[in-house]
Amino acid sequence: MIDGFPLSFFLPLVVHALAALTTGVTGVITFSRPKRRGRHPKWGGRYLWAYTVVFLTAIILSVRDFPTDAYLVVLATLGYGFALSGYAARRFRQEPLVSRVVGKQWVVAHIVGMIGSYTVLWTAFYVDNAHLFPGLKELPILTFWVLPTWSMSMWLPPLVFPQRLS
Repeated sequence: MIDGFPLSFFLPLVVHALAALTTGVTGVITFSRPKRRGRHPKWGGRYLWAYTVVFLTAIILSVRDFPTDAYLVVLATLGYGFALSGYAARRFRQEPLVSRVVGKQWVVAHIVGMIGSYTVLWTAFYVDNAHLFPGLKELPILTFWVLPTWSMSMWLPPLVFPQRLS
């Protein structure tokens, strides 16, 4: 036991927190890299691997208190689904099935998937942890479901499309 938590809960929680931090940082780095071969796809791969760990550990942690934490399973699945679809749109854009589904709009599918996954990551963080931050616990819970989407729509476009907005 560590701080009243069994080791079977504490270890996945530490791994989850570190993976989520890694996902958040690699997301910003990936979004801010020039969109061409090299750094952007490399950091995007790191983002997807970190998100995979976040997804798996979120499922493990949610099983412990499932009825109460069912929304975290939904958010983890939704966010990881966005990340995988964004990755697949880019990685498999030449494949016949993907080409038939998204055609030349693979870039839109890629951007929506990646920004969607990042938004869900922060939504899950705030919804689950807002009560731990002074000043935030007084806000209505709906704030934490809406605020990440609103804020991502404000600051991510300049990172994703810097040359078009200047």
